[in-house]
Amino acid sequence: MKFFDEMNRFDSVEEEPEEALFTTNDVVNAMSQLPEGGRIVFSLYLLEGYDHGEIAQILKITESTSKSQFMRAKRRVYEILKQTKKI
Repeated sequence: MKFFDEMNRFDSVEEEPEEALFTTNDVVNAMSQLPEGGRIVFSLYLLEGYDHGEIAQILKITESTSKSQFMRAKRRVYEILKQTKKI
């Protein structure tokens, strides 16, 4: 019976992914509007994959400063994107 269950799983049709609300260019443009510190932390964390401890060492700031700058930058990017796309 297990074999047939597996066969049914592979026979199912995958749904088409929904179109993304924002393009890479949208995000890059929003990031360019951030203050330098927030933009650097945002990029290091989100795009480069560094954790906040590593970012703190690189930029010679505290880990909590890295976290707060990231959160502010993320919030600001979302606000910019929301204004741009009118969502």
